[in-house]
Amino acid sequence: MRTYSTRSTRVRRTVLAVATACIVAVIQTPSAGADPGPAQPRSSDSGAGTPGAHRHGKADKDLPGAHRAPSSKARGAATKAGARVSWSRYGTPTTVVPEGDGTALAKGLPAKPEQTARAYLKANAGLFGIPADQVDDLKLVSSTPIGKGAAVLLAQEVDGKPFGRDGQVSVGVVDGTVVSVTGALAPVTGAPKAATLSEQDAIKAALADVGMAPGKLTAADSADKWRKFEASGLSGQQIVRPVVIADPDGTVRSAYQVQAGTAGEEPELYDSVVDARTGEVLARRSLVEDGVADGHDGNPQWKVFPFSPPLDDSSTDTRETWCWVAAPGCDRVMSDSAPGTPHHAWDIASGEGGGTYGTSYKLGTTLGSNAFASDGLTATGRNWLGIAPDVRADRVYDYSYTDAWHASGCDPKVLTDPAKPDRDAAIGNLFAQHNVMHDFSYQLGFTEKTWNMQHDNYDLGGKGGDPEMGVARSGGSNPSTRNNANQSTGADGGVALTNMYLWQPLAGAFYGRCADGDFDASVIGHEYTHAITNRMIGGGTSGISGTHGGSMGESWSDLVATERLIETGAVPDGVDPWVVGPYVTDNNERGIRNFAIDRSPLNYSNFGYDMGGAEVHSDGEIWNAVQYEVRQALVGKYGEPSQKVLASCAAGKTSVDACGGGRRWIQLMFDSYLLMGTGKITMIDARDAMLAADKIRYHGADLDVMWAAFAKRGMGIDATATSTSDTRPHADFATPTGANGNITFKVVNGGDEIPNARIYIGRFSARTTPIAGTAPDLGNKALFTKGHYDAIAVAPGYGLTRFDFQVDDASKQTVKVKMQPNLASAAAGATATGDGYNAAKLIDDDEGTNWAYVGDKTGTSVTGKGVYVHLAVDGPTKVRRIQVSAVNRPTDSKDPGGDTGSQSRFSALRQFEVSACTRTATVDCSQPKQFHVVYLSPANAFDAPKPRPAAPDLLMRSFDIPATTATDLRIEAITNQCVGNPAYAGKQDNDPNNVTDCATGSTAAFNVRASEFQVFEK
Repeated sequence: MRTYSTRSTRVRRTVLAVATACIVAVIQTPSAGADPGPAQPRSSDSGAGTPGAHRHGKADKDLPGAHRAPSSKARGAATKAGARVSWSRYGTPTTVVPEGDGTALAKGLPAKPEQTARAYLKANAGLFGIPADQVDDLKLVSSTPIGKGAAVLLAQEVDGKPFGRDGQVSVGVVDGTVVSVTGALAPVTGAPKAATLSEQDAIKAALADVGMAPGKLTAADSADKWRKFEASGLSGQQIVRPVVIADPDGTVRSAYQVQAGTAGEEPELYDSVVDARTGEVLARRSLVEDGVADGHDGNPQWKVFPFSPPLDDSSTDTRETWCWVAAPGCDRVMSDSAPGTPHHAWDIASGEGGGTYGTSYKLGTTLGSNAFASDGLTATGRNWLGIAPDVRADRVYDYSYTDAWHASGCDPKVLTDPAKPDRDAAIGNLFAQHNVMHDFSYQLGFTEKTWNMQHDNYDLGGKGGDPEMGVARSGGSNPSTRNNANQSTGADGGVALTNMYLWQPLAGAFYGRCADGDFDASVIGHEYTHAITNRMIGGGTSGISGTHGGSMGESWSDLVATERLIETGAVPDGVDPWVVGPYVTDNNERGIRNFAIDRSPLNYSNFGYDMGGAEVHSDGEIWNAVQYEVRQALVGKYGEPSQKVLASCAAGKTSVDACGGGRRWIQLMFDSYLLMGTGKITMIDARDAMLAADKIRYHGADLDVMWAAFAKRGMGIDATATSTSDTRPHADFATPTGANGNITFKVVNGGDEIPNARIYIGRFSARTTPIAGTAPDLGNKALFTKGHYDAIAVAPGYGLTRFDFQVDDASKQTVKVKMQPNLASAAAGATATGDGYNAAKLIDDDEGTNWAYVGDKTGTSVTGKGVYVHLAVDGPTKVRRIQVSAVNRPTDSKDPGGDTGSQSRFSALRQFEVSACTRTATVDCSQPKQFHVVYLSPANAFDAPKPRPAAPDLLMRSFDIPATTATDLRIEAITNQCVGNPAYAGKQDNDPNNVTDCATGSTAAFNVRASEFQVFEK
């Protein structure tokens, strides 16, 4: 029984943006998981395996043109500077950090942050690819304090126009010392040709590129250089500004940066760069990611679930009363924060009145400077923001809560009840949670100057007019809109929008509880953090892009959401605080993810480990594991304070230096956002930014423990990534600041070394990058920082063997891995035939491939479908153990074996039996009657709890069987997850239009898959 402590704290302030991010690492296209031909159009499955998450539109597109290799001059400058450099498409640096365990790139420069940054760039102009005299022309975007240092963001302009992509750098400085540079400057040759297309032309081109046809474009107001337009037929504003972009050779083009699309329950919003002369869309990025003395009398109060409704399925109203100032009956005081913040009570739009809210502003509702929340149950078209609750003149927002959606079992009648049960409670809860996230992140550095989300910026920097707009129960009247949440975040001053959805069991897709996402604080916090990172990284306009960037975006959202709940004491006793979405998923062990953050075995070498292959939610869990390792290393060094102190820390009243390791960690994480001058980042770039943050804020006091933590999870000194889309990055487990064990792996069968073995660190081998081995392309040695490691050995003819080892010091150590011959290995001579597709893939010693039987709806059962294996033996041999894996693989539309469709996780094997046959002169083991059953697995051999089968549930397992003499074995499916798992069976809601029973409501019922069948003598 795991025991967890809780903490209490307060928060304040708000944020806004226009990018969209989905909580569901699981609700994507069926390509990663669902079989075609749904019995219910509402069902979907995905590689990440989350609920009905919805893919939002077109894939991202980067600027055209082949990358330019860095010049010999630039490489020489990097070597001379003692720097480790990654390179951009222009042959200029994207990241510059000290080589090895160095703490500085340069010292003794002018002390003022901006002067420090410019002096360094001038002195290293040959490295950065621009003339020294152009450094003075770089525009200062921001100089944001980090402790006694700063992150200085400088940007290129041509004829007064910013770059639509790249063209800026963030320089980390402290006391005349430069510790890091990230971004991408472009060498500029000549002036661009003048634009021939209008702003409206650019908007139309950007929308046409994603399949949208706007009606009439009407100019609205403008903000800075951004022009705003209303487009008939589309909800939300379309914004555009003139920019330039550079080709890799330095040729500059006139262009427009357009942020356009449609908002609403299923938002499609994009940031596009359009050639201003040809109308060609040169680049595209989705903005949707699939969380007292104020001049007014009164003390506003809100009824709020600090964490969620009860996780025991009771309908008890456990909400707290949150008050602006202390009063009898108040559980928390929300204005109790550092002096100067927040500026007004949450329900005050601004000190100047309605402002951009116009006549819609009324005191006494869920509309304030930090956030605006409304109901989106039936919102459509231009009314997508829905309606706010009735005005509460006394500012006491204690809306009635009856738990209607959950208690009714998703009965759709609840949604049309004239009494509108829980509508206002959901809106009020969402509004309060958004304000808490605003205030919490404000204390960590997400302020007006760093492009946060506020209606009124109070002349403190940045652009206002962009409160976080929260849509509660978004599209709830549409039964296809379920099991999701998303955030859309555009440039500073643009719209910031989040949609919260209703949750409901869906056949062959997702089995959570009937829940309203507006009441799950971890989901709300996750989405809100997408806005934080998309604003703070890259200077308020860049946003995050690429597989690595998207993965870290999902992770940062998990991490900030959970840390906020911990620091504010919102987590109930006995609940793991590191689980995201426990309420909506009905899973308190891992929530919406494959692993709880604090129990993840993942490391950097596992990139692409999940059944759908590389995917931002799944691979974001790698960054979760890395960051949790770093956090706990800092907790080990600095401890954790009492809940009272931690609450004061979260409110900004106690210095971070006195707040223990957890607060120190999240502060460094926020600092690191500002040190990334571009959204095109790899995990290595983000690691370096966090190390640089410690150098700036704490003069490198924590580099030793941080490096060791990064190394423990495969992000050591020699870890690399070729680009932000690199799905096979190189992991390294060595720290530059401490002792590393020199490990030699010896893989043997008896006394004989096994050739072509591969060693993987962690629990996954499929799509994982080996660290060592005996294969010709691998060395058998590797360095490891101190710690305990789980590992896997895989070798042709020997199957898979799990082992572990311990590294205690810097000594040399030989780790001997003993493997047994796999008698069912094709590499050893075994053969396979059977039902369906790819029988040979079941015996190829590789969990990354699989066998499949794909049936149809004519009543075909998966029971009895299987594969015959003629063992690699000379005669009858006694076997005592088998290994079976049920892991799926990514979709392969060109699979020569014929299994070209998507692979539903619900089609994975659950129960099986093994039969045996011995060949003789009269028995050829080719007929079922020649086999006899020797082993029936448990009914839950591969047990997969709600909300859906996940990769960890289906990994290779070992089963002891009765000693059996045979030459041939047959493995047969008894059930798959869809038909055999009681968690996915029967009627699980009271919606008469929704089928929840997987066996009758999903085509996964007719399919079964397994990836490995291995046989051993002992």
